Amino acid sequence: MKYPKDRFDDFPRGLNRRGAHRAPRTRLSKLGSWLIALASIVVLVGLGVGVMWMIDRQVQFTEHRAEEPVETPTETAAPTPTPTETAEPEPTSMFDAEVPVDVYNGTVTGGIAGATAERLTAAGWNVEFIGDALSSDHATTRIVVLTEEELPAAQGVVDELGFGEAVVDAAIGDPERIVVMLGADSVDHLL
Repeated sequence: MKYPKDRFDDFPRGLNRRGAHRAPRTRLSKLGSWLIALASIVVLVGLGVGVMWMIDRQVQFTEHRAEEPVETPTETAAPTPTPTETAEPEPTSMFDAEVPVDVYNGTVTGGIAGATAERLTAAGWNVEFIGDALSSDHATTRIVVLTEEELPAAQGVVDELGFGEAVVDAAIGDPERIVVMLGADSVDHLL
């Protein structure tokens, strides 16, 4: 032996030492460890499912996001007199004020969607949604409708704003809805 013998080298032979300083684990303690691990996994999976459910409810992968529409004040119309038999029919308007208009900011400049919505609302348009587009790299402003029949209404928005292009696009347009997709050219006109 290299080291001198000391008091720790002598111990009673009847102790049955294992070389460990703790008692062997019981069956209950082993089962408890497995139950704690199983409960932890269940809690983590439950949290993951809950978070994914919340994200799924909030994130929309379409052009229209699930947000509350903007309330616009409406004026009460005065009662119209009943027409006489000789009255001529009124000319049809360039736009129907009841058609909903959605305004999207397709640029990195903030505030232009709100300014556009204010201008259109003041002119009598029914702006229902203001928000950001899915991308912010639109170069030109487009007023988008779904069908050719709705194109005059889109042209009415172009005339009101003084810029933009009225187009028919099935990928962006919605039935009976006008979508204003603001581009970089709108910054000079609005701000």
